[in-house]
Parts: sequence; structure tokens; C-alpha cells
Amino acid sequence: MVEDTQIKKNFGCVVRELRTSKDLTQEKLAEFLDLQTQTITAIETGKSFISCEVLTKLSNFFNVHPSIFFLPKVRIYDTNKLNYINEIKPLLSSFSQEKLKEIYNILVVMLNY
Repeated sequence: MVEDTQIKKNFGCVVRELRTSKDLTQEKLAEFLDLQTQTITAIETGKSFISCEVLTKLSNFFNVHPSIFFLPKVRIYDTNKLNYINEIKPLLSSFSQEKLKEIYNILVVMLNY
């Protein structure tokens, strides 16, 4: 069972990962999003959550789908250097049939997005 604290912490970790992957300070991100630095700190530490408006701003700012913020253990890659297919193939063998079905369904939804 998932708890709200887990969601907030995971969300914050993804925000921090995206921010640091772009070499941004919390201050700079706050400025771009028109938020206070303390708000970014609270989000990244899982002490605060955001509105749909801020989720939209984050998604657009980092050029990612909003769902990325809710995936556990997200690793942010330099997309200029990543060969997606070669990175994905070895990962697939570690998933159960049920998880592969979920992945497939996600891909189908994204394809139609």
C-alpha cells in the first residue's frame, strides 16, 4: 500500500534529480517557476506537495511528461548521449510478465498521447 509521505518524498527526489541534472540551484528553479526557494526545499524534502499548475510548470520546464514525477527510482540520463533501445532491452528481462504487461500498456498510452 502506498502512503502519501512516500509519494511526496519520491516526487521531491525526482524534482531534485531533474534540477541537479541541469546544474540548477534551488534558487534558480524557484525563479523559473515563480516560487520561493523555501517552497522548492519543502518539495524536494517531501514536506510539501504541489498544485496542478506547478506540476504543469515543472513538466514544461524540464520537458518531461508529468508521470515522470510519480515513478519510483527515476534516473535522469543525458538524452543527447542515450541510445534508448539499447538501454531498455537489458532492463526488460528483469521484469515479471505482469510488469511487462504494465510497461506495454504505458507505452501504448504514451503512443496515443
